[in-house]
Amino acid sequence: MLNQKQFEIIAPALTQIQTYSNINEYSGTTITGKRSIMKYVFIICALFSYLTGIAVAAPDKAQVMELLEGRHWKLDVESFQLLGDDTDKVLIEIGGDTSLINYLRFRALNALSLFPTENTATFLETTAKIKFAPLARRGFEALKRGFAKTQPERVKQLANHLLKHNNAQVRISAARFIRSVDTPRFNLFMKSEQDAWVRKSSQK
Repeated sequence: MLNQKQFEIIAPALTQIQTYSNINEYSGTTITGKRSIMKYVFIICALFSYLTGIAVAAPDKAQVMELLEGRHWKLDVESFQLLGDDTDKVLIEIGGDTSLINYLRFRALNALSLFPTENTATFLETTAKIKFAPLARRGFEALKRGFAKTQPERVKQLANHLLKHNNAQVRISAARFIRSVDTPRFNLFMKSEQDAWVRKSSQK
């Protein structure tokens, strides 16, 4: 769908077509009139194709990075969604860039929960399985937020895997999700988990 600015660009052509239509309605359609109308129809089609291409194109990386910056950062859902459907590709690039400072990568993972695509799910699953616990935990949390309602079994499968993660915080995050969807499996985890404080935190 075109936004207001894009509509304003093609509005003059639409007006011209309406004018030609009104004239031909009273004077009888002529070959010249038909050609004129077809010319403007062609122009509108070309403009629509161009503007639609702009609307669905992946946003510039700098635009996304700007939304990830800030000392008191908060996920701006509306601003991210306005960037377009291909924003997930840019966020995945940022989240996987080891040269970037970690807080930007963490925030990129958080924002990915707004774009529940297959690319997003695959990336978050892979990220959640790495040894670097802060990134792994955020990868799982983002997958849970973005896919728990639409693909609960997928999230559950990853959570089961993470119950054996070396990092306690990752295990806790996974256990809390398992507790909400599979009580028998959660009880097994509680029996096998050796750290008492982990078992306690998993029940919160």
